[in-house]
This record gives sequence, C-alpha cells and structure tokens, in this order.
Amino acid sequence: MDNNVLNSGSTLQNGKYKILDVLGQGGFGITYLAEQTGLGMKVAVKEFFMKGSCMRDSATSQVSVPVTDNKVLVGRCLKKFKSEARRIASLNNDHIVNIIDIFDENGTSYYVMKHLSGGSLADLVKKKGTLSESVSLMVIRDIADALKSVHGRGLLHLDIKPANILFDERGRAVLIDFGVSKYVDSQQDSTATSSLVGFSRGYAPLEQINATISSLSAATDIYALGGTLYTMITGLVPPDATEVMNQDGLPTWPGGIDQRIVAAIEAAMRPRRADRPQSIDEFLALLPEEKLSEVAAEPVPVGLDDGEDTVVSSSSGNDLSSITQSVRPAGKPLIVIASFMMAASIILAAFTLLRPGGSPVAPESGKGEELQHLVDSLSASAGEIQQLKEANASLQSQIQQLQNTNYTLQGQVNQYKALAQRNQADADKYRRSLSY
Repeated sequence: MDNNVLNSGSTLQNGKYKILDVLGQGGFGITYLAEQTGLGMKVAVKEFFMKGSCMRDSATSQVSVPVTDNKVLVGRCLKKFKSEARRIASLNNDHIVNIIDIFDENGTSYYVMKHLSGGSLADLVKKKGTLSESVSLMVIRDIADALKSVHGRGLLHLDIKPANILFDERGRAVLIDFGVSKYVDSQQDSTATSSLVGFSRGYAPLEQINATISSLSAATDIYALGGTLYTMITGLVPPDATEVMNQDGLPTWPGGIDQRIVAAIEAAMRPRRADRPQSIDEFLALLPEEKLSEVAAEPVPVGLDDGEDTVVSSSSGNDLSSITQSVRPAGKPLIVIASFMMAASIILAAFTLLRPGGSPVAPESGKGEELQHLVDSLSASAGEIQQLKEANASLQSQIQQLQNTNYTLQGQVNQYKALAQRNQADADKYRRSLSY
C-alpha cells in the first residue's frame, strides 16, 4: 500500500467527504474519487501533496515537510494551489473542470470537483488508435472554448494533453489539472513562480522546456493544443520539441488526412513561438471551417466508436446516454436501399391480403401460390441482407485494424529515422574529434 495516499474509507470535513479510491497522482497533488455523503454524489477531491517534499503520517493522515530547506518552496506552492483553485472556480465554463469546494485539513489543502464519468481522451485514443476528424475537431472546439476563457483571465494552462481532457456525461470535453498553470499579467510578480514551470514531453514547446515565465504566452498553450490534435489524428505522441526543431518539422504524415488539419497542426507546433498562431481564434481560423461548423451543429453525430458504427446524438451537446447502434448511410447504400425495398414489399403484400375490414381476402386461383412465393423470397432476401451486414461489419473492423497498424508502423519508422539521424550526428562528431 502507498503510505502517501489517504486510505479508502477515510473521511474529510467531519464525514462530509468519504474517500473511495485514488484516481491519479502528479508532482503537486493526489486526486481521489470520493462521495459527498450528504447527497450521495460522486466527486473528485484533489489534495496538495508535493512528491519528494511531503510525507504523510499513516496513523493520523497528517502531511508534513520533513526537510527544512523545502518548507519555503512547499509553502509557496500551497498558496498557489489554493489561489489558482479559486481563480479556476470563477471561470464558469462548461469545458473547464467545475470546482465546488476548497478547505484545509491534515496539514494541507484540498479542493473538490465535479466527477467526470466519461473517461479521458488518452483512454479513448488508447482504445481506438486514432479518432475521426469530426471527433477530433469536436474535442479541439471544446478545449479551445475553455482556453479562450483561461487566456481571457490572464491565465495559461501549460499542461494540455490527452490525459488532462476528460468527458462529462454529455460527451463534452472538459479541461482539468491546472497544477502547473501560470498567471501572466504585467501587474503580477512573475519571478515568484518562474522556477515552477512543469511540462509534458511531446506537448511542451521549447520555451516551456527552457522554463522562464516571461517567455510563455498563449502560443505556448496553442503548441500543446496542436500536439493534442496530432495525437488524435495519428494515434501517436508528438515528438519532443527539440526533435521537431532538429528535424525541421513533424514526421511524415499518414495518408488520407485533410491537408488543412495538417497545416493547422504544423503551424501550431512551430519551434519559434513568434511563428505560431498567437491566439485561439487565429488557430481555429486555420482549421476547415465547414468541418468545425458540422461538429458545432445540434444534434452532433459523434462516431466515438469508428469501427462499430456507433452514433452519438443529443439535442444539446454530445449526449453519451443517447448512444445508439445504427447503420451509417455512407459506405453502405446497397444495404439501406435493400432494407427499404424489403419493408415496402412487406407492407404492399399485407395491404393486398387484407380487406378494409381487416378480414383476409380469398385469393384467386394461382394467386395464393404467387403470394407465398413472394413471402418466401422476401424472407430469403432478409437473410441475405443480414449476411451482407455482418460481412460488411467484419470488413470495416479489419480495415480499421489495418489502418491502426499502419499508423503505428509509420510512427515506429519515424522514430527509427530520428534515431539514425542522431547516431549519424554522433558518428560525425566522433570522426571530427579523431581528426584533431
């Protein structure tokens, strides 16, 4: 058992919150699944706990900082944890995690969030391999809306990645984990937090890796947003920013991707901050306008399961509770038409066999046999249509698997190319050193 986490069954605020499980741990905190006992409602509780600096007494749950030299740093981070929780709570955006409570206990601080039950974008990509362009743009639209609110308050998120994007019960993408966010304003003392910038490789640009707060801007978050779109489209984590710079851009793209999406991602992930879009609106303007309009319309069909013909439909947002299995018209017109014709024939036969009063009509000589033959033919057609549907579903699944395998192999090839280039550069350096 990890002694640094609260035990399942522990309570906070005199029993108001009951810890059920650990959802995740990061450098600055631990997030728990909990129950708000008064309402019987699931919530997420984040506890401030700096890894490597804080310790917990397993008997009392009290958190302490045993190394004196770390206390000033931990105290400053704790203050930031609480102030930014309050700032996030004030944003009031459907695509930003909703903070509903904050309190001090066990020698540290906690804030309580609405529990998001739809899973993470990282989990969805891991399951699917790649996402369709329409689903990918839906997520980007939602997170872009969140970032406009964040940037409008002078905040930067600085940790946008698939693991920090969750889905609510309506299928909307929600931005979470502002643990390394920064408040950037000319009136603020930026030096106080300049050493606290964290980053996630693949999604962080060079200015964030080289971490001084004065070098960060909205374009820093836009780089990560482009990287997130890259992951959804290719199924791969973007290369490290240093590789993007040394290789003069991103690896070779798989075929079949809208080139406007490719261009938008490449623009967002340019190594020099000044060369990227400088605002969320500038970035959105690079994406296909008609496709953004498609995902913005209501109801929104979202193929969350591209290989299993799943359609999500809702009168407001993208309601996961409204998932229905259906046959897509695109790619399956013969089955749809055949099904329609069969239904029409059955209705016609029934109409022919019944009088207006509902009694069967005695068929003329020979007509009964013809009608029976028609019914038998329709039954046979129904069986053939079902077989076609099953065969088509199997083929669709195989095609998706081949596409996922191709994207994975392409990513591996790109990684091997990068490794070969680095090895060649090392060999050149070695030869030059021998010449001296």
